[in-house]
Amino acid sequence: MPLVLEPADPEKKGVESLVEALENNKEWFDQMITKNSAVLLRGFDVDNAVNFNDVVEACDWEDIRYVGPAPRTHIHKRIWTANEGPLSEFIYYHHEMVLIKEFPKKVILFCEIPPPEGGETPFVPSFKVTEKMLKEFPEEVEEIEKRGLMYSFSAPTRNTTASMRGRGWEDAFATSDKQEAERRYDNVVFDS
Repeated sequence: MPLVLEPADPEKKGVESLVEALENNKEWFDQMITKNSAVLLRGFDVDNAVNFNDVVEACDWEDIRYVGPAPRTHIHKRIWTANEGPLSEFIYYHHEMVLIKEFPKKVILFCEIPPPEGGETPFVPSFKVTEKMLKEFPEEVEEIEKRGLMYSFSAPTRNTTASMRGRGWEDAFATSDKQEAERRYDNVVFDS
C-alpha cells in the first residue's frame, strides 16, 4: 500500500492525459483503490487547485461539503485546504467526516506547497485496525458493539487556526443564527 501509478509515457504526464485516463478507466481505478486501500498518482503535471479539481471531477465521485471541525479554506470548486491548525499539533488517525450521515467513501489529497517540515499523511485501512482489535482486544470490541460509542466535541463560534479543531460552527453550518445551525446540525449529523 499504496499502489503507485506513474505516466507510462513521459510525453503523457500532463493533467489532460491523466484526466482522460481516469475518465476512460473509472471502474478499474475504483477497483484499484478498493484492492490497495490507496492509490498514489506520481509524476503527473498537476500543479495547482484548478488542475487538481479537473482530476477530482474525472473520478466522478459524490461531492460532499466539508462539515468537520478542522479549520480549512475553500480554494476552487471541490478543492479545500488541508487542516490549517498549528503545524506543531499531530493529527491522529481518523475517519474523514465520520460524524455526519453522508460521509465520503473516498478521500483524494494533493500537495501544492509542501510544509516546511513534516506534513506526512499516513493512511491506515480501517479493516486492518478492526482485525487487529478483534484479535488483541476481543472483550473490549464486544463491549463497544454492545454499548455503542459516542464522540462529542465543542466548536468555537468563529474559525481559529490556534487548534486542529478550530473550525467555527458559523462557518461549518453557513449561518450565524444558533437555532438555524442546530437545525442544520440535526440534518447532517448521526443521531446521538
